[in-house]
Amino acid sequence: MVTVKLKPLFEIAQLLKPYTRVFVIGCQLGSGRCKNGGLREAFKVAGYLELHGFKISGVKSPGGTCILERLSSPERDILKEAESSSDAILSLACGAGTQLIAENVSIPVITGVNTLFIGVERERKYFDEYCVACGDCVISETGGICPVARCPKSLINGPCGGAIAGKCEVDPSIPCIWYKIESRLDSLNSLSLLERKVPPKDYRSWVYPRRLVLEE
Repeated sequence: MVTVKLKPLFEIAQLLKPYTRVFVIGCQLGSGRCKNGGLREAFKVAGYLELHGFKISGVKSPGGTCILERLSSPERDILKEAESSSDAILSLACGAGTQLIAENVSIPVITGVNTLFIGVERERKYFDEYCVACGDCVISETGGICPVARCPKSLINGPCGGAIAGKCEVDPSIPCIWYKIESRLDSLNSLSLLERKVPPKDYRSWVYPRRLVLEE
């Protein structure tokens, strides 16, 4: 899931300084799941902004803000409501959701979060980066563990010479992911995969912006 972090409230207020009426839109999926941009946080931010002189014209937090149909439909047109009642929209959705909002309204859209990474969740508390969406996945050859996202150097033919006692050279507080890959492959009786030559990463698949079109 996409993981975000709420910007400091004073910074959000500063970004909104040119505007008076603000409509707050959160996201119940990514932002809400990591407790940094769901309905609860949207009301928290709205309350702070009201105390600092802003008029809150609405607070909504649909599920899946990066899905246009969740934002604008004949039955529930959140974007039209926000646009007609506000000077600006404050989005607590991820970078994708915020951009989708912005390209479908004619008023300014301000982001209230920093989009961090695609990660995994544990215990509703810990969020760790597991994927950078590079478009050229290698985890079938590395025991289901991504070295591009989880190695600070993104080495696909690791480990580097600086890994000592299973610890990362860049950040000794974390394990070298290539030691984990080796251990995982050993448990799967697949260590022979490490003997294969891995070709250089094809960064042509990483050229932005990318698009997926579903076949009919």
